Formats: sequence, C-alpha cells, structure tokens
Amino acid sequence: MPKIAKYGLILFVITAVTGLILGGVYTMTLEPIRQVQAQEKNEALASTLPGATEFKQLEIKDGYPMITEIYEGSANGEVKGYNFTVTPKGYAGLVTTVVGINNEGRVMDIKILSHSETPGLGAKAVEPAFAGQFKEKLAKRLTVTKTPPESDDQIQAISGATITSSAVVSGVNTALSYWRANFSGEGAQGEPEQADGVSGASASVNKGEE
Repeated sequence: MPKIAKYGLILFVITAVTGLILGGVYTMTLEPIRQVQAQEKNEALASTLPGATEFKQLEIKDGYPMITEIYEGSANGEVKGYNFTVTPKGYAGLVTTVVGINNEGRVMDIKILSHSETPGLGAKAVEPAFAGQFKEKLAKRLTVTKTPPESDDQIQAISGATITSSAVVSGVNTALSYWRANFSGEGAQGEPEQADGVSGASASVNKGEE
C-alpha cells in the first residue's frame, strides 16, 4: 500500500473515532444541559415575579420581535403578573433577560440568563449594582443616564458599557410596552421598543461607547 494511502487511512480512522467519541459525549450531555437550562428558567421566573408559583406560557402577539416568551404567573388561581423573556442586542450579541411585571405594571425584578458581553464591562450587567436598579420600578418607560439617577424612571449605565446598559433597558421597556398594550386593560399605548436594543433606551447615550 502506498504511504500516502496508508497515512490517509490512518487519518480517516482517527477522525472517525474522534467523531464517534464527540458524538457520544454530546448525546450524553444533551439531556443534563437541557435540565439545567430548564431549572435556571424556572428559577428566573420565580425570582422575577415573587409570589407566583405556577407559570403558564402564553402566545406572543405580532409586533414584538424582541420578546421570545411570555408566561402568566399565578398562585392559588390568582394571577400575580407576567414574565417576559426578551433578547435585546448588546455590544457582542443578544442579552437574554427575564423581566417580571406585576398587575400594577411594576417591574418586580430582572434576571439576565445569558450574554456575550465584554468581561469587566458589559458583563457587569448581571451584577446587583446594575440589575438591582430595576427592582420594583414603576414607570411606563425607563431611560439610561450616565450619572446617578435623579428620577425613578432612570437607570444608571455601567461605566464604559453604555451599549449593554441601553440594551437591557430597551428589553425591559419592550416588556413594559407589551404589558400596557395587552394586560393593563388600557389597550395599546405607544409603539413597541426598537428591536436593536439601543435606540429605544435613550437618545442621549453615545452608541459608540462600550
């Protein structure tokens, strides 16, 4: 057998064995990963809508591409509010965030499930110093400020990460817009937030920063 054919056969065997091993590992870890993700989602639903113990997924109406899931949260048959999963575009990718809004239109809390933001900058969005600002906010629309907030409808941006900050705020505003239009009993109020995750947050924020 020519050497080149021999080496080719060896390489083929190595590649095939490696592929089988990787395929087996992927198959073995697929279900555990799915279970962990489901657990994280359930914990996010409960933590962003305190008091709700049961969650029913609802259909999403057209016009809100940033929203990927909506759940109605209840306890003992009483509706406590709604959880929205939103995916605004951050600096490096989508920032998947769960937003809990109660029956008064108050943002009870948010939970960032996944992101690809810059370590030390946009990645700080998950920390209480930023994410904690949304807790129990009652406002029709939130805005981003680079300085300490002067009103209840302001969220202070992460230093050096205004795009990420604006993206998260835009996602929350989208959830608030949907809530007002569909669950407040007042009907449609204004247009949905922009799907790019930046323009809907604050016109005063420099989009070129991170």
